[in-house]
Amino acid sequence: LCSSNYSTWKGEMKAFLHTKGLGLWTIVSGAEKRPDDSKADLQAKWDLRADKAAGQLYLSLSAEQRTHIDAVQDDPAQIWSTLESIHLQQRPGAHFNAWDDFFSIRKKQDESLTSLIARIEDSMSKIQQLHPKDASTPYTMKDLDNELICMAMVRSLGKEYSHFASSLLLFQSLEKDRLKEAFLVEELQRMWRPESTTGSEAVLFASGSSCKCPPSTSCSFCEYSNHCVHKC
Repeated sequence: LCSSNYSTWKGEMKAFLHTKGLGLWTIVSGAEKRPDDSKADLQAKWDLRADKAAGQLYLSLSAEQRTHIDAVQDDPAQIWSTLESIHLQQRPGAHFNAWDDFFSIRKKQDESLTSLIARIEDSMSKIQQLHPKDASTPYTMKDLDNELICMAMVRSLGKEYSHFASSLLLFQSLEKDRLKEAFLVEELQRMWRPESTTGSEAVLFASGSSCKCPPSTSCSFCEYSNHCVHKC
């Protein structure tokens, strides 16, 4: 597993654990819990299988990915869930990047159409994995419409808006109305900035130079504390 192949690795690793003949996947998935202390023999057998599962998972990771699971490397279920939480973050940035990759797909020179279709389907599967898993709030066409509108709004920004675009992807969620509000705030901010000021850091300081908000104010734009919207 590296930083860009989680979707493929997940399927292949799950199949590998299924075929080991020791029922390792049931331990990794959390379906099979450790027997209680009254069953020492069963505990010993379970521990042996858990150690093998943890070892197989660890060996399948690149050095970069191993740093994420150092604290839980002896617990196969925790390894699996930790990697899933890292690579399938329910954040606007992850959604945006997945959609951006999807719409950026182009046929490579000498690539077969069959291979192209496979890349497109794999890219879509990465998007689908980012959809909410809560059955009480299923992903709907309305959600898709919202994502596509937000995607178009962020992608339409030029290089001069790169810092603003990055700040949008730090939101807990992206909604069309909230994004429109952020666009309007950004437009006002740019109107207030002195034309002579250059550089992203200088712009940030200049925009809040006359601000009277208390230092403990929470930002209504990015929702982080200790700064106001004028200094965001």
